Amino acid sequence: MLYLHGGWTQLIEGLSRQVQVESGCKVTALEPNGNNVVVRAGEIVLRARQVIVAPGSPTATRALLPEDPRWSGLGRPVTAACLDLGLRRVPGPGYVLSADEPLLGVVQSPPGRQAPEGRAVVQAIKYGATVANADRLSLEHHVARLGVEADDIEASRFLAHMVVASSTPRAVDGGLPGRPRVTDSGQHGVYIAGDWVGPEGLLSDASIASGHEAAREALRNLERTPVVVA
Repeated sequence: MLYLHGGWTQLIEGLSRQVQVESGCKVTALEPNGNNVVVRAGEIVLRARQVIVAPGSPTATRALLPEDPRWSGLGRPVTAACLDLGLRRVPGPGYVLSADEPLLGVVQSPPGRQAPEGRAVVQAIKYGATVANADRLSLEHHVARLGVEADDIEASRFLAHMVVASSTPRAVDGGLPGRPRVTDSGQHGVYIAGDWVGPEGLLSDASIASGHEAAREALRNLERTPVVVA
């Protein structure tokens, strides 16, 4: 695994320097309007020739579209309980995977630069969230296997039910190639992207791959040459 120095905020900050970002602007609907698409966000109404929709889950995406695209083959979301810790020292070993339960523990920083020198950021994950108290107890026992002691902990955060992936690709549904394509919104000029879209990758890899392909499709329909912005 590679951990981004400074955390995922670095990606958002880099993106905001290249495009206009409107925060606190909740999009409620997309409507066809001739060759354009009307985007409604409260009292704000935007018109665009091409739109890429990436609200996260298939359910959230369907809610924005004027008609149900009737995607099939989307398995259930993958969930997890997560325990994040900020420590006074770097524990060891740096990575512990349980052979008996779906538990993962890892020291993210170092090697990632997310904590002050000599300190550490640790995350433990239990895949398939169940009961919050029981899951937290399992995670606390697991971080002890990483060498974490109670006196090491300066900060902690427990997240009882996080969505790891919006859907589970299944062989019976065609695997990764069976997922919806970026052009499968059912609406002209609207493309979809997310960790459940397209034949490539899982998690953030799938999100980036589908977002990239959706952008290329939009640019081709605008008769513009794609330009990579690093």
